[in-house]
Amino acid sequence: MKTDKKFIQIVSLSLLFLSVFLTSCNDKKKIYKQNLVNSIQYVETPASYNYQDIISHDLNFKRLEKKQMRNLTSLLQNQQNLLWLKIDFSTDNGLFGHNLGLYIGHLRSSAALYLNGNYIKKYGDVPPIENTAGYVSQYYIFPDVLVNKQGKNTIYIQVWPGAWGSISQEIFIASQDYVIRKAEVRTFFNSRITITFTAISFILSILYIILYFFLRQYKENRMYLFYALLNFYTSHFLLAFSFGDMPWLKLPFFSYLLVLKLTWCYGGFSTIYFAVSFILSYLGYEASPKEMIQRISLLIITLLIAFLMPNYIIFINTSHYLAAISLLQFAWVFPRLFKSLKNQYSRQKVFRLLLGFSPIFVGLLLDLFLHVIYKAQDLPLFCIYGWQFTSYNFLYQLLKQFSQIYIHNTKLKDQLQEFNQNLEEVVTLRTKELSDANYVLSKGLETVSHVQKNFLPPKLHTFRGWDLAIYYEPLDNNVSGDLFDYYSSNSDTSLDGLGIFDVSGHGIPAGLMTILAKGIISQQFISGIQQDESMSSILEEINKTYIREKVNIDNYITGLLFRFSEFNKNDICSVEFANAGHPYPMLYDSKKDEVREVKYDDPNKQYGIIGVEGLDVSFPPVSFRMKENDIIVCYTDGLTDSTNIHNECFTKQMLMNLIKEAKDHSAPEILDHIMSEFSSFTRNENHSDDITVIVLKRNNSKEYIQEI
Repeated sequence: MKTDKKFIQIVSLSLLFLSVFLTSCNDKKKIYKQNLVNSIQYVETPASYNYQDIISHDLNFKRLEKKQMRNLTSLLQNQQNLLWLKIDFSTDNGLFGHNLGLYIGHLRSSAALYLNGNYIKKYGDVPPIENTAGYVSQYYIFPDVLVNKQGKNTIYIQVWPGAWGSISQEIFIASQDYVIRKAEVRTFFNSRITITFTAISFILSILYIILYFFLRQYKENRMYLFYALLNFYTSHFLLAFSFGDMPWLKLPFFSYLLVLKLTWCYGGFSTIYFAVSFILSYLGYEASPKEMIQRISLLIITLLIAFLMPNYIIFINTSHYLAAISLLQFAWVFPRLFKSLKNQYSRQKVFRLLLGFSPIFVGLLLDLFLHVIYKAQDLPLFCIYGWQFTSYNFLYQLLKQFSQIYIHNTKLKDQLQEFNQNLEEVVTLRTKELSDANYVLSKGLETVSHVQKNFLPPKLHTFRGWDLAIYYEPLDNNVSGDLFDYYSSNSDTSLDGLGIFDVSGHGIPAGLMTILAKGIISQQFISGIQQDESMSSILEEINKTYIREKVNIDNYITGLLFRFSEFNKNDICSVEFANAGHPYPMLYDSKKDEVREVKYDDPNKQYGIIGVEGLDVSFPPVSFRMKENDIIVCYTDGLTDSTNIHNECFTKQMLMNLIKEAKDHSAPEILDHIMSEFSSFTRNENHSDDITVIVLKRNNSKEYIQEI
C-alpha cells in the first residue's frame, strides 16, 4: 500500500511540474511527522450536539477504518446528523522543542476542531447554514500552552459530511512551519490555482466577445462567439472548485446550495451547451431551427430541475444524473463528426479538433486511474487542468486562423486597390471625353479590355498531373462577361481549383462586374479551402458577398467552381465541384470510354444562381475521381446557343462526340479540334454571347517536368 501511494505521488507531482518546487521547499534536515491516521475514532450524533454534549455524554466511539475514510456519509444512519471524530495522541520525542500543528489533506464538507477542550479552528459551516471547506487542505495550529508534552492529548473534530463527505488518509502532527507549507502547496494545486483559471477564462470571454463584433462580417464569427461564451460559463463552473478558498464569496443572502446551483449546474450545463455549439461551428455546421430548439430545451429542462431541488442532500444525490442528461448535447456532435471524417476535405479539421480536446481526455483518464482505481482523493482533479489546456489549444488555433484571415485580407485589399485604380482610369476617361461619345466608348472598351486581359490568367498552362487549355472569345470588342480562373500552390505546380463563370449582360457593364466578381470568388475560394469548407458553402458565401458588394446593380452570375485534391499513390485525384445554374460540365471517363454530363444525383436539389437578392439557392457539392487520360470540359452557354445559317444550334451531343474523337490528344489539341469543328458548323455566323471553353486533361503526375 505504501508503494502504491508513493507511486501515485510521483506521477501526480511529475504531471504538475512540482518536483523542482518541492525540492527547493524541503528543509535540509529531515522532517519528523507523527502519523495519526490509525488513531481516529468516530461517533454519530444529532445535528444539535455541540462540544459540551460530546464530553458530557457517554458515547460509544468506534474505530475509523481506512476504507471508511473515503465515504464518511455512509457511516450515518441519518444524513441530517453529524459525525464527531476523536483522536488521542501523546507527543513523540521527535517533536519535542517544536511548536506543533495538525495537517489533514482534506476533510469534507465542514469541520470544527477542539484540542484538549479548546476550540482551535473550523472550515466551512454545519446546517442549517451549511458551507463547505471545498478543496483546500486543512491545517490547525496548536498553541504551545494547550499541548500536553508529557501526557495524552485529545482532539475532537465536529464533521458535517453532507452527501459526499470524506477524509484524507494523510493526517499527521508536525512542526507548524512544515504543516503550513504543506497545506499551502496542496491547497494551491487543489483549489487556489483554479482561481487563476477562472480569471483567465473570464478575460478570454471578454476578449473574444469583442473579437466577435470585429469579425461579424465573416461566416466564422459564430465560432468566436461560442468560444467566448464557452469560457464565460467555464469561469462560472470553476468557482465551485475554489469556493472554500474565497470567503468573500460567502454572501449572507447566498446559501451554499444556491452557489452550487449557479456554479455546477448553470455554469457547468451551459459550458457543455456552448462546447457543443463551438464544436459544430468549428466543423462548419450551422444548426437548424429544429436542432436549436431541441438543444436549448434540453438545457432549460436540466437547469429547471436543478434549481427546483429543495435541499443540499437531494441536490448532491441527483446532480450527477442531471450532468449525464446534459451530456446528451453531444448526441448532435457525433453524427457530424463521423460525417466530417468521411469527407477528405474536412478530415484534417476533425483531427485538429480531436487534438485540441486531447488534454481533457488525458485529464479524465488520469482521474479515472488515480481517483477511481487508486482512490487517491488528496490529488487535484486533472480534468480541470485538462480543460484549461483544451481551452488554450483552441485559443491558439483561433488566433492562428484570425492571423491568416488578416494576412489574406491585407493582400486582397492591395489587389483591389490596383483594380480600383484601373476602374478610376475608365471613369476619368469617360468624364473627360463627353464631347466625343464614340471615342469615349471605344476608349472605355479598350481600357476595360486591357484590365480584363491583365486580370485573367494565361489560357494555356501545364500543372503537375494536369494539361489545361482555354478558349476565350468576347462578344463586344474584347470586353467579355465571361470569367475563368484557376488557383494553384507550390510555385504554380499544383492545381488546387478551377472556376468558370458567366456574368449576365454584355459590354462594359458586364466586363466591370467580372472584375468585381473575380476578386470576391478568389477571396472566398482561398478562405474556404483554408477552412476545409465544401464547394457548396464557398458558393453560398460568394453569393452573399456578391449581392452585398454590387449594391443595386441588376445582374446575376452562373458558374462552376472546382476543387482538386492531391494525387494518391495510384495517381488518382478527387474532384469536388458545385454548380450555380451553369451548363453541366462534361467528363470523359477513359476506363469506360464514354462522355457524360456531371450533375447532382437529384437535379431538383440543385437550383439557383449567384447575385439575386431574396432568391432561395442550393448548390450541393458533387464529387468524383479522375485518373490519367480523363478529361473535363466546361463551357459558357454562348457555345451551345450559337447557330448556323439554318438556325440549328451547336448541341451538347455534338460537343460530346468531338471530345471523344480527340480524347487521345493533349488539352490544346482537343480544344483546337472542338473550336475548329464549331467554326465549320457555324460558318462564322455572328454569335449572340461571349464564348469560353475550358479543357482540362489528366496527365501522369509522376512524369511532370516544370516549365521554365
